[in-house]
Amino acid sequence: MRSLAYDAYVRLVNLLLRAPGHLLRRLVFVKLVRADVQGGISLERGVRVTGKGGVTVGPDTNINAGVLLDGRGGLRIGSKVNISPEALILTAEHDPRSPRFAGVEAGVVIGDRAWVAARAIVLPGSAVGEGSVVAAGAVVRGEVEAWSIVAGNPARKVGDRPRDAQSHLEPYRRWFH
Repeated sequence: MRSLAYDAYVRLVNLLLRAPGHLLRRLVFVKLVRADVQGGISLERGVRVTGKGGVTVGPDTNINAGVLLDGRGGLRIGSKVNISPEALILTAEHDPRSPRFAGVEAGVVIGDRAWVAARAIVLPGSAVGEGSVVAAGAVVRGEVEAWSIVAGNPARKVGDRPRDAQSHLEPYRRWFH
């Protein structure tokens, strides 16, 4: 069971992640969230986390406003990934069959050059393959095959993506943002 002090810590971290300034947010993300950041990433204001540790982010990745990164079960995000506003990446949930509504954790992997679009949800235990697109509002449970486009709830393949897509991703940084 989490302590009151830990809950206050997480609230403070999420408050600091709303502050203007990419360098400040990156510092909070690395030092306070204890995320393993491998190279330049862009964190927009309002990224939220569920606790300390458990999150690894590859270089040249953009994480937009309102994204929830749940590292409790382990979250690995590859390089040149774009996560659009208000996407939810979850690694913990409750067991609906449990008499005590017990918590269950399962890691999530998002492959290099993937794009998780606005308000998409990636559920615990899922793997989003290299170069794939999870369309806006899609709900992913399980594996998304590499270089595919999925949409809907539950997410289903609706197309393929060319292998040269998103080979270069510009960092998204605006002044005072």
